[in-house]
Amino acid sequence: MDESLKAPAGWRFAAYPWWAMDELPELPKLVRVGAVLLPEFFHLVIAPEGAWRTLRDGSEDVFGRSGPVLFLNFQVFEGDLMMNEARTAYEDVGVVLEKVRKVAKPQKWKVLGIHYMTQYLVQFMEEGGRPEQDHMRAGHDWAALEPSDPYGHRPKAALEWLDQLQSQASEAYATARDAPSPRRKRVRITDDFLRQVAKVYRIAENSGAPPTREVANHFKAPHSTAAKWVASARRKKMLPPAGVSAGGYGDPHAERRLELEWILKDSHEDLSPHKRRELEMELQSLGGEIPGRDD
Repeated sequence: MDESLKAPAGWRFAAYPWWAMDELPELPKLVRVGAVLLPEFFHLVIAPEGAWRTLRDGSEDVFGRSGPVLFLNFQVFEGDLMMNEARTAYEDVGVVLEKVRKVAKPQKWKVLGIHYMTQYLVQFMEEGGRPEQDHMRAGHDWAALEPSDPYGHRPKAALEWLDQLQSQASEAYATARDAPSPRRKRVRITDDFLRQVAKVYRIAENSGAPPTREVANHFKAPHSTAAKWVASARRKKMLPPAGVSAGGYGDPHAERRLELEWILKDSHEDLSPHKRRELEMELQSLGGEIPGRDD
């Protein structure tokens, strides 16, 4: 952890997925902000240790019982995180801001919000729901579960959080695992390669699998790289525009062309010269190009 993000002695920082000092709502949606997932609204607490109180369930709450307590409300708008409100308990906001700015500089509040909210989400995933540190975990979306039943009967919002967080973690792991090293040979983006990308994409879409993810898995590439290849295939008219099904793309011969390309290029079938030439001629008659030839 970056030492500059730690609370100084005698203070504590924490983030929670709801507006500060409000009734507990349903869990907000998780949205992507840059490379991370965040709730579409949440708040950061900056308070002295003496302001925290232990509740009956063993969790802790903070509500300005001792010292300056600052609640900072954040909201994601058009893909960017904004701080839209500062609130305090019992003391005037100007007085609290003056005291807190000596503990955590205002230019770091947004970074602190992202950091501590991300920590909360990691714990949410690890504990299968609201973490023990969350004093609202006794609410309707928390249940005492058997270890063998980590999902239990959680409401839809909590299940969606777990699915999104686990998906993001898997994607990040795959990206890190498959990221090319400086010594790894780069893929040459030829028309033949993009036709292979388009083929994998179409087959995945026809089978109901996430097509860009399947392209990434097939070529053992990061998801972001696969997305660039798919975009290049679209520009070359090998795939339809985004939002249009790639299945047939208005072409009744698309499936047969894919099948022929697979037989000639990827099936490793031992074809006689006569049979290969026959299939190549059929492919060309359907408007396809013989794999491996760009002329």
